[in-house]
Amino acid sequence: MSISASKRLSAFRTASMVIAAMALSACSGGLIPDEGTDPYEGFNRKTHSFNKGVDRAVLRPLAQGYDFAVPETVKHVVNNEVRYAQLPISFANSVLQGDVSRAGDTAARILVNTTVGGIGLLDPATDFGIPEHGEDFGQTLAVWGVPSGPYVELPFLGPSTARDSVSRVVDNFTSPLTYIGSGTTTTLFKVAETPVRIVDTRHRFRPLIDEVLYETDDSYSVVRNTYLQRRRNAILNGQVNEDTLPDIGEAESF
Repeated sequence: MSISASKRLSAFRTASMVIAAMALSACSGGLIPDEGTDPYEGFNRKTHSFNKGVDRAVLRPLAQGYDFAVPETVKHVVNNEVRYAQLPISFANSVLQGDVSRAGDTAARILVNTTVGGIGLLDPATDFGIPEHGEDFGQTLAVWGVPSGPYVELPFLGPSTARDSVSRVVDNFTSPLTYIGSGTTTTLFKVAETPVRIVDTRHRFRPLIDEVLYETDDSYSVVRNTYLQRRRNAILNGQVNEDTLPDIGEAESF
């Protein structure tokens, strides 16, 4: 077994043990709190302040420079590739959730955008009316009945829950970038993918993110409530009773 394969196997075993521990704790005494709880608010707020500082010093200027310096056509292609790279993750999790319809849609998008779209450079699947779905392992765990656990804000990575934090590790194994080989070009592509995706996302949602972080009285609460609302909506595939959702502008603690 190669060293890289051994490392992947070791990481997979670690992730599996974490998932098993989460499931067992949920069944054996509710050690994972119900969704929406924020027992680590003090730590989370400190992390939020740190992340906000990183955004102010690095991400926001990068997004502004990206918007100013990069032609619209290039930005459109970059966004196509960012979304294309997530399709295998979405497909794998749709299968794990037993959602045949969404798995079929995503498989069709992969086929069309790989062939007609030039390996994701273009997005003809959207023009053909093929729906785009975003599924991840956090949603899969929710479908399997694993509670979300407490809300946490992770350094550099932003808002999450205990369940979604684990899913980040597992989703890495369903990303094609994990298996596309070695070599200088491939390595550079792998290294560049994450920062490019972050800058693309920061650019696309720049007005909303700027408003939340810099124009609200309590950006931490707004980020937390918005994230939890978005995740509930994603888990239920949009079938949400809006009366049960938190007010995303609510600044009070849970």
